[in-house]
Amino acid sequence: MKVLFVTSEVATVYKLGGLGDVSYALPAALKRLGVDIQIALPFYARISPNRFGGGRTPRNKHKGGLKCIGPLAVSWDGRRELVFVFVARLGDTNVPLLLFRHPMLDEYKGSKDIDSPTRFAFFCQTVATYAMVEAIRGESFDIIHCNDWHTSLLPLLLGESPKVFFRNGHGFPSLLPKETLAATAIRSVLTIHNPVYHGIVSTKIIKKIALDSRQFHVLRDGKVPYVNLLREGLEYADIITTVSPTFAKEMFSHNYGPHVTGILKKRKDRLVGILNGLDPELWDPKKDANLLQNYSIKDVVTVKRALKTHLRQSIRLPEVDVPVFGFVGRLDKYQKGVDILLAGVEKLLKKRSVQLIMLGTGAPSVVRMIEEMAVKYPDFFAFIHTFDERLARRIYAGSDVLLVPSKYEPCGLTQMIAMRYGTIPLVRKTGGLADTVENGKTGFVFEKYQASALVAAMERSIAVWQDTKHWQQMVKTVMRQDFSWKRSAREYLGVYNILLNAS
Repeated sequence: MKVLFVTSEVATVYKLGGLGDVSYALPAALKRLGVDIQIALPFYARISPNRFGGGRTPRNKHKGGLKCIGPLAVSWDGRRELVFVFVARLGDTNVPLLLFRHPMLDEYKGSKDIDSPTRFAFFCQTVATYAMVEAIRGESFDIIHCNDWHTSLLPLLLGESPKVFFRNGHGFPSLLPKETLAATAIRSVLTIHNPVYHGIVSTKIIKKIALDSRQFHVLRDGKVPYVNLLREGLEYADIITTVSPTFAKEMFSHNYGPHVTGILKKRKDRLVGILNGLDPELWDPKKDANLLQNYSIKDVVTVKRALKTHLRQSIRLPEVDVPVFGFVGRLDKYQKGVDILLAGVEKLLKKRSVQLIMLGTGAPSVVRMIEEMAVKYPDFFAFIHTFDERLARRIYAGSDVLLVPSKYEPCGLTQMIAMRYGTIPLVRKTGGLADTVENGKTGFVFEKYQASALVAAMERSIAVWQDTKHWQQMVKTVMRQDFSWKRSAREYLGVYNILLNAS
């Protein structure tokens, strides 16, 4: 089985968020199961060739070096664009990483010359061309695994079930056959990590790609027609997956816009929820170089006490006999629960019953509210307005409780990371949070998206924290949880096999 895993980010090479972690760990786990898998990624200008050294190197390096395997002629906007293809090995995973270099792929974000969706449409055209060339060479991929809107144009470009209408002899519209020959040669999987982001682009993209406009679902909500790239992927992919079983069910009750919610409901028989995993090598308190001391389940109680003290000292919080609550993530009040956290936590800060550490970046209006509260309670609330990987890991290890009060959360990795480091997660019952945290056993769970419900859960956790023996047992229980990618990879392999065995 030969699989091409196509993504916009990969941890240790170019990472923006959780998708980068998935794109590193899932292909590695599939490789260990015997899958012949490669990763396709734009060769962004920020990716230094020096990152790919020979021999065994540190975690942010990659073995085997970087090699150019030649140019690829890609049709785009009436021209032939030369894209140079490089290959390297992804760290110690032994997974080949394909990097596609072209000026249009230098950046992730849009610019005054080109918007981000157009960049990734070109990336999709490039990957589709590469897959075609490999097929001609007798090295065809069996599965193309796409991720989010950035790569969701690929199933259409690969010839998957085009929704093209024509007029028959009686003047009524009819559909062309469901599968083209190309579609039966390569099967496609689209994984939705976050359905909020769609990739909206002008219909000019159709001319640039040089396909029949009838193959696209041109949308006309306003005066200017446009194409929704995620919608195209949802229409054409053979199988749609998302990152937790609970979120797969919740997707039908949320509104992601009519052009996404509607097609999800239409294709619910092709939607599968597979829980993300966690890379145990990347997240290991026994050898995390970012920590003052390393530890395992055997010495977690004593070492975490020292790490908590060190964390407080590093951000200038005094040593007081209260639990430390941590928050690491995007400061998005509409998803991550920052609004209910700020609305509720002041009650506990006034009583001096908790210390709260928040690390992250977000909208200026949200940042101002957090900064004002940090000034108001300097001994009990610390806010670090940045993304700092080293400090994030110290918060995971040094906190007593990690807050994840999300309004919705497709999967979430922070709660798994917290448990790996012996920190108790406090989460709202939604998406992957509901699938990974058991109330009272491996964390604290609240249901209603309300400040009062969050505060009640925090008060429950404080009460348990005061029972030292109970708390220490809970810490050891969460450290025993297994969220490795092995289980998830087997489920994805099952999906691949279903597609390959389908007639």
